Amino acid sequence: MDLDSNIDVTIGPYETYEDRLFSHKATFEAFVGIRDDVATSQVKLFGGQLEDLEKNLPVDNIYKSDHVSAAPIRVMNLFYNSGDVKGPQTIAFNLPNDVRILNERGTSMVMLKNISEAKFKHILKPIADACIREEQKDYVNFESYYTHIVCHECCHGIGPHSIILPSGKKSTVRLEFQEFYSALEEAKADIVGLWALNFLINKGLLPKSLSKSMYVSFLAGCFRSIRFGLGEAHGKGQALQFNWMYEKGAFIMHSDGKFSIDFTKVEDAVESLSREILTIQAKGDKPAAQSLLQSRATLTQPLRVALEKIEHMQVPVDITPIFDTANKLLANY
Repeated sequence: MDLDSNIDVTIGPYETYEDRLFSHKATFEAFVGIRDDVATSQVKLFGGQLEDLEKNLPVDNIYKSDHVSAAPIRVMNLFYNSGDVKGPQTIAFNLPNDVRILNERGTSMVMLKNISEAKFKHILKPIADACIREEQKDYVNFESYYTHIVCHECCHGIGPHSIILPSGKKSTVRLEFQEFYSALEEAKADIVGLWALNFLINKGLLPKSLSKSMYVSFLAGCFRSIRFGLGEAHGKGQALQFNWMYEKGAFIMHSDGKFSIDFTKVEDAVESLSREILTIQAKGDKPAAQSLLQSRATLTQPLRVALEKIEHMQVPVDITPIFDTANKLLANY
């Protein structure tokens, strides 16, 4: 938490994705990179807005926290990772997850810029070409994609964490939701991240140019994440979001099998899902979390159409970094 160096190191037992029984046992991982000071200075806005975002979350006031610790945000270019890095290649993380440390010290957020750039170039743009209608395809850009990633990570730090159950017992969302925690938390960070971007745009803190592009880039990103599979937390969380937005009419599938955003409906759809997930988390309602995921995190026909188009275009599911240059990079520092 106190590290301040050009060489950025994160190592420890953090994520619980591998524990599919209770989502409790963590596994070790390590990330090493070189800090990008210019990019880091550009994202400090988000850390300073967390308390205001918490106060304005679309959930009943009784469930909001009185104090939120702003997460220091660092942008780095990754040159090595190891340990529990199976599955989707990480583009950012907000750690540690331990609720005690989170309450006492907050979290530290790290963005992996070179990984984000590679995923956008090699995966998201080709997905947009395959699945997004021509008139909206140009809205898919790196600025919107990257800004939402930043907001996603920030939004892990707001909303319910330590909770009081209806019985009066103190607990945590992670402890109560067990095997359903990771997928719902990833969905929360995604959808509340979209809500937060709109909130910051309306405050004049982010450019109006993001107001449409963030939604279209998010739609393309849904298809990217769902390809990781519904057994993986990010893929399951994205399927939940896509199907909710589709049912609300915010996402539209056209006769040619391509998709677009209904900008008159998307804002309300984002807010309604944000409220649904935040309320379920705040109540520690595991049956409701299970019901929401089982009913919405499914491979529906619109998703099948999109995935078939992407498969036909032979778009890679993910990237695999090659770390052969790590020693050369270290030699320069």
